[in-house]
Amino acid sequence: MAKLEISKVHDAYRDGGECPLCLLRASAERALLSSLQHSRAMQPDVRVRTNAEGFCAEHLRRLYAGENKLGLALTAYTRLQHVLPEADAALQDALRAAGGRDARRATERAATLLGAAAAGCYVCGLLRNDEERYVFTILYLWGKDPEFPEVYRGSRGFCIPHFGAMTAAAARTLRPDRLRGWLADSVVLLRRSLESLEKDLHAFTQLHQAVNRELGSEAERTALVRTLQKLAGGEFTAG
Repeated sequence: MAKLEISKVHDAYRDGGECPLCLLRASAERALLSSLQHSRAMQPDVRVRTNAEGFCAEHLRRLYAGENKLGLALTAYTRLQHVLPEADAALQDALRAAGGRDARRATERAATLLGAAAAGCYVCGLLRNDEERYVFTILYLWGKDPEFPEVYRGSRGFCIPHFGAMTAAAARTLRPDRLRGWLADSVVLLRRSLESLEKDLHAFTQLHQAVNRELGSEAERTALVRTLQKLAGGEFTAG
């Protein structure tokens, strides 16, 4: 059984918002990036993984925006040492095959290897593992904690991507009668959440056509930010 994150899940539901999984992911991401600005980046087991997996562009930008440029430089240096031999060998193979019957296949192999080198991310991999535990914990609490279904039904549900992740996990892990009950709760959550956002977002558009844009409720003024998060997930800052 996956590790349960009961206290973190309860905290996220207490905080409210459009998606508790987005809150949990953002918190885990901040903690992880902070740790990589300090001693974690130099730990041998972490260096092995960052050398092999690298980082996505978004997480490299956020690490670069931090204070530990030297640590990031050392990490990037050993990542280059990992990538160069494999990339060079693949392109050399493609060059040797050029003009022959195996040219296309060798070139495609080189392209696949280079694409894989750019697609990996140590941080994203850890966050996916964290997210799987959070999803499992929510489903566990819904089925085992007699007080949690009321908390679940009183929330705003999830963003659309995390609704998908939750539904896929429910299909894999819940027995048919439990799955039916969870879907019944979730259908109401999804409809209520989207209809509420639709109403607030319409009011937001009316506010921005008015002379005084400070009028309106807090829900109406934040409708665009909340709708973007609901549609795409992640964090958006009100402008």
